[in-house]
Amino acid sequence: MAVEQDKDGYLWIGTAAGLTRFDGIHFTPFPFSNEPGTQDEGVNRVVAGRDGGLWLIMRDWTIMHLNPDLSRIEPVGEGLSKSRSLQVFEDKDGSFWIAFADSIWRIKEGLRSRVSGPGLLDKNGRGYASGFVTDNEGRLWLGKGSSVFLLRNGRFETIATTTYRAHLASSRFGGIWVAQGKQLLRCYSDGRVLDCGSFIPADPHSGTSELIEDHTGAVWIGTTSAGLFRYDGSGFEKIETSHPAIACLTEDREGNVWVGTTGGGLDRVSRRGVELETLNAGSMIAPVQCLCEDTNGTLWGATQNGLLVSRVNGQWQPSFPDPPWTNAVDSVAADKDGGVWIGTRNSGLYCWRDGKFAHWGRSDGLSGNIIQRILPLTNGDVWLAEDAAISVQRLSHHAFRTFRAGNSDGRITALAADAAGNIWAGSEMGALLKVQGDRLVNETGHTSISNRSILALFPAQDGALWIGYGGGGLGRLKDGKFARIGRNDGLFDDFIFQMVADDQGWIWFGGERGIFKAPRAELESVFTGRADKIQSISYGRNEGLFSMEANSVSAVPYVMPVAVRSRDGRLWIPMRKALAVVDPKILEFTSTPPQALLTQVIVDGRTVASLGGIAATKNIANLETPNTILRLPPAHRHLQISFTAIHLSAPENVHFRYQLAGFDNDWIDAQENRTAEYSRLTAANYQFRVESSIGDGPWNEKPTTLAFNVAPFFWQRWSFRVAALLLFTSCVIAIVRYISFRRLQAEMRLVEQRAALDKERTRIARDLHDDLGCSLNKVALTLDMTQRTLAGVEAVNGKIEHCSAMVRQAAKSVDEIVWAINPRNDTLRYMVDYISQFAVEFLHAADIPCRVHLPDSVPERHLSPEARHNLFLVVKEALNNVVRHAKAGEVHLHITADENRVAISIEDDGCGFEYEPDNACCDGLRNMRQRMQEISGEFQLASKTGAGTNVAFVYSWTRGNGA
Repeated sequence: MAVEQDKDGYLWIGTAAGLTRFDGIHFTPFPFSNEPGTQDEGVNRVVAGRDGGLWLIMRDWTIMHLNPDLSRIEPVGEGLSKSRSLQVFEDKDGSFWIAFADSIWRIKEGLRSRVSGPGLLDKNGRGYASGFVTDNEGRLWLGKGSSVFLLRNGRFETIATTTYRAHLASSRFGGIWVAQGKQLLRCYSDGRVLDCGSFIPADPHSGTSELIEDHTGAVWIGTTSAGLFRYDGSGFEKIETSHPAIACLTEDREGNVWVGTTGGGLDRVSRRGVELETLNAGSMIAPVQCLCEDTNGTLWGATQNGLLVSRVNGQWQPSFPDPPWTNAVDSVAADKDGGVWIGTRNSGLYCWRDGKFAHWGRSDGLSGNIIQRILPLTNGDVWLAEDAAISVQRLSHHAFRTFRAGNSDGRITALAADAAGNIWAGSEMGALLKVQGDRLVNETGHTSISNRSILALFPAQDGALWIGYGGGGLGRLKDGKFARIGRNDGLFDDFIFQMVADDQGWIWFGGERGIFKAPRAELESVFTGRADKIQSISYGRNEGLFSMEANSVSAVPYVMPVAVRSRDGRLWIPMRKALAVVDPKILEFTSTPPQALLTQVIVDGRTVASLGGIAATKNIANLETPNTILRLPPAHRHLQISFTAIHLSAPENVHFRYQLAGFDNDWIDAQENRTAEYSRLTAANYQFRVESSIGDGPWNEKPTTLAFNVAPFFWQRWSFRVAALLLFTSCVIAIVRYISFRRLQAEMRLVEQRAALDKERTRIARDLHDDLGCSLNKVALTLDMTQRTLAGVEAVNGKIEHCSAMVRQAAKSVDEIVWAINPRNDTLRYMVDYISQFAVEFLHAADIPCRVHLPDSVPERHLSPEARHNLFLVVKEALNNVVRHAKAGEVHLHITADENRVAISIEDDGCGFEYEPDNACCDGLRNMRQRMQEISGEFQLASKTGAGTNVAFVYSWTRGNGA
């Protein structure tokens, strides 16, 4: 078995089954071939090259090189030796060294040279090579057989000879480390050898298998059957592993030591920040559930099985061999004066002080049989939460006082005193209670939660009270204002059983999902609305917590688990199956996030891209290659993009967010997933972006990106769209041409009909003028001659004169009709001329002066016969009304015209009227109004008694039908 870390942070694990890559969460087999059915070869040794590639010694002892983008594997060292290859090494100058069983070779810039030296080979011409190392001055050392060699002037010189096979490790403080058999030695270039001692106390059959020095200078020694040992310069410490046979060792960039065993798999060894402690009482393991620290620094605890224990010399043991109580202990607390208070089940309350016990029972005023929580205050008062009806008791000056709530809200499940000395209690029914006066007052109305059990209370120094709910997250009550955060706000768990603060500004929580922490400043920011989210740091199986769930009052009857901070800064958090001891100084938070890596792209169940892999040489793109652009088919149904980030110390604390530019409007929180999925993306160019962070730390300065495009269907392509556009345009042109041709034909027929109509109107006008008009004029002349002939006959003269007037009037009407129907008069200019001339002549006959106001220029606008006829008739009717009814002395005719409208007004200075007449004699006004409506014109009338009348007519081409 072999383990090595590459440039991206992956752990590469070589086994008899092949090569596997590990990111802290997933083990991914790495294929050596893209041919189906090909078996992967076993790997004996993995060495990371300076170029980012990997050097592999296979199970058949051949050497292979996996190039930096992990897409091609090539044999190395062919033709150098027919013997087995034992070690490979790349020095700082880029020279590649190969140790065969029968020779040592150096390859630099393609040139091969065999390196010699006395003692390199045994008497049979062979010698087992245990490895190459360089010292702090860059000199190359070689362990071969039982000898240690140093390269000088191109030749290996023997520096030391040991009894057993020598294993070498670099040392940052000068010389090298040599382990042989059971001894650890330090060897220097001048030949000095220092014996550091024996690390295997009693195992005659075990020897050294692996040797490394970590970043602190400590030496780790793996043995063939005796396990793992660590040497820190002062002595040897045995490190527990899953199996005693150690096959390989390596240290990652985070300071973890990875141990490959021959029977227990892969172990990670790191400085433990979380340890689990229990009380070993014979065959029974009894977890400590409620604990405190007295003024001497001694920890006291109550176990799940009701024992009172103390921690002495790092071990929990029963506090008293023969205690005065006969029943179980459920609670324990320490006061400032050195007293330890002990709450029992059915045996009352005890206080151990100055080597003596004091006792209080029901006869002394104790109200409950079971004391679940003891809270000593600095003023000497002791507060108790008991199993009695919802109430708390205060012991002051050896006297009890009971404080009860007004109604039953279930038993008390939390008790605390805030910075101002106020006593708060929480109940299993979610009631928040406060001691005021002589009773418990329900303050739940100040919160927004009333149906979740209150399992923990944490008084902050700023006067706020933090409230841990069972399923309701974390609440804070300060100055009468309540705020709450939960999992949706970034809190790791909504079940808060315990809370305790460390000295580094973090609040630690014990919950249903385990132990986690969050920075107090971040929590305050979310509570006050200055921030939207927090990112919690959780600790689980990677820290050795086999029991993930913290303990709570609801899980252990009669016990209120309490987490405390001891004077050395450690935190003690009760778990279901053990007591978790947390050293926050060891678990220092690093905010520098690992770079996010894209690992795989799957389209409709088929891998189209992966992070390296020999299979990438064919139909699978290599995500190691910069600027990789994928092309997705248009008919794809499902896209899945997998990503990761290497943080081997606590991979569960790595958070991700991603965004698909061109699709997602904002970043998406990946929650606990390491995949992003999309369905049926439309044809376009996209860029997938992913960032990582550790806990609430910053995100990557530069996101990891993947560009890809979704190909369009053939009907979405530009060529198809252009062809469709051309076809559509051609169809539109053809249709437009057809419609235009039909419209032109209709317009030509209309023009022909209009021409025929105008011709007919012209003929009628000519006939009326030439025939009927002439005939009437002849009749009028004849009547005039007859009148002159019959002069003196008055009766005849009167009738002839009347007939002559009627004939002239008929002739005049014929002239008007001829003007109205003659098409050459269908213009605005002709109408203005005719109306003005008609008005002057008409009013002159009535002996009424007429003043005409005409525009300087009249637009050449066409008027329909209907519009022209109606306008003339309304003007005529208005003039007739002036002559008949107005008794006017003068009339003004105003005509204004532009390209859009013509306005005609007739204003007299006659008698006028106050109200418009409404009788059978006012048909003229109704007719004028109706005629203007027929041509969509406007009729306006203004009159006042004694002030004359103004009649106006407005015709607009945009509204009328004669444009």
